[in-house]
Amino acid sequence: MENGSYKNLTAIAEALLEKKSLNSVFDTIAKMACSFFNASASSIMLFDEKKEYLTIARSYNLSADYLKVVKVRRGQEVAGKVCETKKPRFIPDVLELFREISDDFTVEWAGKEGLVSLICAPLLLKDEPIGCLNVYYRNTQKSFQNESAMEFFTRLAALSIEYSKVIHQSEYKAQVLTVLEEVGMSLTSSFNINEIMKVFLSTAVSITDTDAGALVLVDETGTKVLDAFEYTKGSDMPRRYVSTARLTNGISAEAIKTRKPVVIPDISKFENAEAVSTDKKRAATVAVPLITREKPIGILYVDSFTPRDFSKNEIDYLVILCNQAAIALNNTELYRKLTREAKEMALLYEVSQSFMSTLDFDKLLINILERLKDTFGYLNLAIMLVDEEKQELYPRSYINYPEYVKKLRFKIGRDGIGGHVAKTKKMYYSPDVAKDQYYIVGAEKAKSEICFPLMLGNKVIGTLDVESPEINGFTEDDIKLLSALSAQIAVALYNSQLFEITKTLSLTDPLTSLPNRRSFDMFIEAEMKRASRYHRSFSVLMIDLDNFKKYNDAYGHPAGDKMLKKCCQLMKETIRDVDFLGRYGGDEFISVLPETDSTFALEVADRMRKRIAAQTTDARITLSIGIAAFPQDGNNKNTLIEIADDACYEAKQLGGDCVNFASRKKE
Repeated sequence: MENGSYKNLTAIAEALLEKKSLNSVFDTIAKMACSFFNASASSIMLFDEKKEYLTIARSYNLSADYLKVVKVRRGQEVAGKVCETKKPRFIPDVLELFREISDDFTVEWAGKEGLVSLICAPLLLKDEPIGCLNVYYRNTQKSFQNESAMEFFTRLAALSIEYSKVIHQSEYKAQVLTVLEEVGMSLTSSFNINEIMKVFLSTAVSITDTDAGALVLVDETGTKVLDAFEYTKGSDMPRRYVSTARLTNGISAEAIKTRKPVVIPDISKFENAEAVSTDKKRAATVAVPLITREKPIGILYVDSFTPRDFSKNEIDYLVILCNQAAIALNNTELYRKLTREAKEMALLYEVSQSFMSTLDFDKLLINILERLKDTFGYLNLAIMLVDEEKQELYPRSYINYPEYVKKLRFKIGRDGIGGHVAKTKKMYYSPDVAKDQYYIVGAEKAKSEICFPLMLGNKVIGTLDVESPEINGFTEDDIKLLSALSAQIAVALYNSQLFEITKTLSLTDPLTSLPNRRSFDMFIEAEMKRASRYHRSFSVLMIDLDNFKKYNDAYGHPAGDKMLKKCCQLMKETIRDVDFLGRYGGDEFISVLPETDSTFALEVADRMRKRIAAQTTDARITLSIGIAAFPQDGNNKNTLIEIADDACYEAKQLGGDCVNFASRKKE
């Protein structure tokens, strides 16, 4: 090789190695090959990732139409054989060669391009072909004398291509990892499932250059679809859809079972492909499981509408993205649960407080049902009560049902889901009422229904019935909430019935119009059950009028009765409507303060004492009050009364007109 040739090769080497862009490297190789070897045109052919096919990566002075469709299998035709043998080949007459192998298409193309002679040389990197360089002449060449220069040129070209690829891949990987980091921050900072789906699915489609993506959320067993979202490239937002993914076999099952990505380059060749894949134009797909706490929570699918391979980098990026999405979805689920639990606790507490603070029970039930509908989206709600004599259910409170419903009666054990529940005394859930044997149409929009028995001990006093506009519209959280609410409603109904019975039996003291001792016994028993169930406190006040006997002796019994009534009225004015004040006997009274600890009870008792002491009489009437708190001082009625009474006695011994706490612990 002449010195001038070496100088030219040195210049070529410097030009190639300083080029970082892969496209610019291709252009430089194609142009310089023509210049260095005095050729008319050139093309660079490279292998695919699996090194099965050669395709045109770049050309110079050739029309692009033909080059787009060139695809040569390894070991076939000129380029494939050159790569297989790793040796260059000189072809003095291109048309003659391709006529011999009956490649009419190439013959026609070469004729149009005016190509006569060809040199095809392998691009070797560490003695392994990555493709080949074709150098064309439009005039006849009888021989090719620059083999050593061609070998040097092609090795240098292969090196520069690989160098540029590495740089390109490194830069691209850095860019993708930066994007994934930003996406990860975006995913984990949001609790909005729709926003998470938008970022997640659009990123998955973008980094794999696919046409569509989908995410199917599954339960911890990996056998049940909980939700599904799909996204098409270019869309603004993903949309929810009903997934038909088979989680027990096929692509989805393999992804869940292996906990690894499943890559299908050509779905038409996959034996266990679902028909829906073809319907959705899927030709190639990757399924990647989302894992959190070693359990599957979903499967990501990225789909291509044409068969294609997926690179290792693309799969690695999807795995990173899925790990980030799994964390985000797990955080979102925790947030949803915490928010739901907060709403439930607030509702249950509000209901509990409301049951204690109102006597308009029917209005309260309507408010509760409306609150349930507004907060959790239930469609129709009804509370039915049992008519024991007729063995029927009748509506007590309801919303969203037509007015004629209040006249309906349902035979227990015969009519509807409610009648079935009242008979069995067990909760019943119908995920699809259209298929349910017990269902009776109440509202046309209802798709699923759940019914709870309202129980007191082993006795059914009614039912709570709730309908949803969605098939399978009740979650486990819904069931837990409604179950807890049913228990509260049952106790409240019982208390309401006690109140009505109390009014009916006129359980009041005829002189003072206060509840009598029997009323007190019923009230404190109910309050103890409620406080025990919900871990609440209440206080008992034992109240004794000081100097009342002297007043009677001085002014007579009629005046004493009048004073007694006046004191009762004053005491009632110092307590709440929900508090109990009754006559215990003679000049002794007793009060029960629900949801009241000993500290607040002291304030109430002292306010009551001061109110009575402020009255001016010839024989001054004051109060001695003893306090006992549940459950701190006692956890049964008799103990509380005894301790409160002892405390009251001690107050009198201290001179009266004072409040005294219990002085001994509960037994």
